[in-house]
Amino acid sequence: MFKRIAAATIALVMLSACTPSKQYEGSKSDGAFFTVPNGWQKVDGTALNKVEAKNANQDELDRLSMVTYQAGFTKAKKIDPKDIFLLEPTKDPVLYVRIRDLFPEERNAISLNTLRNLVLPITDYLDGTIPNDRKFELYDDQEINEVGGRGVSLLYSFDYNGVNETVNQVALMSNDQNKIYVFIIRCSTECYNKNIDEIDEIVNSFTVKGAK
Repeated sequence: MFKRIAAATIALVMLSACTPSKQYEGSKSDGAFFTVPNGWQKVDGTALNKVEAKNANQDELDRLSMVTYQAGFTKAKKIDPKDIFLLEPTKDPVLYVRIRDLFPEERNAISLNTLRNLVLPITDYLDGTIPNDRKFELYDDQEINEVGGRGVSLLYSFDYNGVNETVNQVALMSNDQNKIYVFIIRCSTECYNKNIDEIDEIVNSFTVKGAK
């Protein structure tokens, strides 16, 4: 009996050791990869495309047609796809990843400041062009170079309807200026601080090698 219990225990331990603790995600064709912990819920691109296409004008539909990969992830047990796109602070971390081909007229127009301002008008807050009515604070702003692109990595917070939210934002343009890669993870600042180690691991996993 003891041998059977011992054998079963060893088998269980070996099975647990072989079970991946992470989900490996990304787009091979776009050369972008990242990991999220097991247990996080995924909202696939089909669901997000439907949300974007609803009530979209022609310019928005044209941009959507250039999206080659997008997905959302959350630590929450359930999330409405439309909430992936919102700025409202959440009680659990929310990750949004988007890769889009650029139109020819966009390729020379996108700068590092364009990448900084994808979510909020950050440079306008910083230079005083517009009032800082959201109590915006910038904690980190770095230029980054990946094998497949160049861009910025930002960490900032701001108030939304009286609740402070923290955002970790990575955005790059491919070396050939044909693609833009966007990687944003956010939640209320209270949530962010509680999950900071897990969030840092996710952000650090994001790798852009470039399309082949």
